Amino acid sequence: MRRYGPLLLMLGLLLGPAYYLFCEHLSGEAGETFALTERAAHWTLPDGTLLHLLRGQAYRPLTLNLDPGMNRIAFRLTFEAAPGSSGASKAADEYQVTLLQSDQPIFERSLLVELAPGAKATVETGKLELYYPGAYEFLLEEAGTPRVPISRVTLEVRQKIDTLFLPLMWGGFAMLVAGLAVTLEPHLPRGRSR
Repeated sequence: MRRYGPLLLMLGLLLGPAYYLFCEHLSGEAGETFALTERAAHWTLPDGTLLHLLRGQAYRPLTLNLDPGMNRIAFRLTFEAAPGSSGASKAADEYQVTLLQSDQPIFERSLLVELAPGAKATVETGKLELYYPGAYEFLLEEAGTPRVPISRVTLEVRQKIDTLFLPLMWGGFAMLVAGLAVTLEPHLPRGRSR
């Protein structure tokens, strides 16, 4: 049984952590990229709906043409902080991402962005699946006034992200644990028999 330990470890690493990292972070295709610059406390959506923000300002809503053929979709935001004094420290600011379909939110996420003046940070917002093609409004809202002023935000729409097959992933983690147990078992101290 001991000779199967390295094989179980290798298969477990491939089907567990490596498979998870590939599906969640490396799979998919880069889509369109947009720059977010203008901010205000209220906006008018293309359908005429007035959007008033209570917690802070929001970047101008972006109209995205999305389709179920792009599933799974993820949004990647890159925040660029304005330059500041050399002694300025890092701070974390909260943002809210909302995807609207006909003024109804279908996807919402809170983000915590930790930045120092003059630095960049990239944040993933999570994945979603669409059921209907059409024009969607993407809204990025500040939760209060940011402690680190942002000079620019870039949005990248990622598409065709693989979906995890959970039984395969959990089977990989089980193989990894079994491989560790089989490999380490000969090196564990034995209890004395009385």
